[in-house]
Amino acid sequence: MPVNRKSDAEKVVIEIVMDLIQDWGLDLEDTVTGKTLLVKDLDFASVDIIQLCVAIEEHFKRKFGFQDLLMKDGSYVSDLSVGRVASFLVDKGI
Repeated sequence: MPVNRKSDAEKVVIEIVMDLIQDWGLDLEDTVTGKTLLVKDLDFASVDIIQLCVAIEEHFKRKFGFQDLLMKDGSYVSDLSVGRVASFLVDKGI
């Protein structure tokens, strides 16, 4: 199903994040929103972010080149919001 708007993309990313958290058997204290930070709020490690990227690619059945999202000026970004991931997907034409 194509997604055209950021809010739709956010819903998909939130669903995938929630599925990962559930698969890992973690308890979530707060609701995941577009403002939720993957590292600060959800304690994601770098490997968790990679798993999220893979899950997103599997969901949409295509590659996105997440290096453009994960790196800035040759360095890895320190954190990402769910909304930023959704915006990236919209920018990539989902």
